[in-house]
Amino acid sequence: MKVLYPTSHDIPSLPDSHLSLKIARHSRCSACSSCSGLHPPNGWRVFSDIPDGNESDDDDEPPPTRYLDRCECNHGVDAHGANVSKIGHEEFIRRGKVAVRLDELLEDSGRLLDFDYSDEDIDSLRKQMELHDPPSPASSLSDELEKLGKPRTPLYSRAPYDARHSTIIPRKAPPIPRILFPQ
Repeated sequence: MKVLYPTSHDIPSLPDSHLSLKIARHSRCSACSSCSGLHPPNGWRVFSDIPDGNESDDDDEPPPTRYLDRCECNHGVDAHGANVSKIGHEEFIRRGKVAVRLDELLEDSGRLLDFDYSDEDIDSLRKQMELHDPPSPASSLSDELEKLGKPRTPLYSRAPYDARHSTIIPRKAPPIPRILFPQ
């Protein structure tokens, strides 16, 4: 089967479906552990969606009319990190920019349609395709300390340190106010 792959690097002109395909190509599959990115099933041939005249078409099969939409692992682009409703619009755009940059590097080396190729630069950049959960903001420093399992010590109970004598100078406890009740 013949399928197309989007070659444009102009993000504003790329439809979301093409940007999703670029993201999926460079993202691990969330449904299976062995797939490192969307790649065509055995027997499928991938062609550029912008013909450059170098493709030899020596078979009787008609030219491709649809885009790659399924991986060899039988999962689609959504399972490969391109589900905008799952990752959010900002993360989708961020990943899209990284995926386009990865495709630019592949195209510069003449390997845009080689889904098995990788090198140090590609591997390094693909690390940015992983979704990281942002840390939840703590309401205070004491909340963070509790998460770490450290006992909470109020700041006012710490004794000052005197560097000249290498000793801890104890503080006097603040006076306890006496409340007098009328008799």
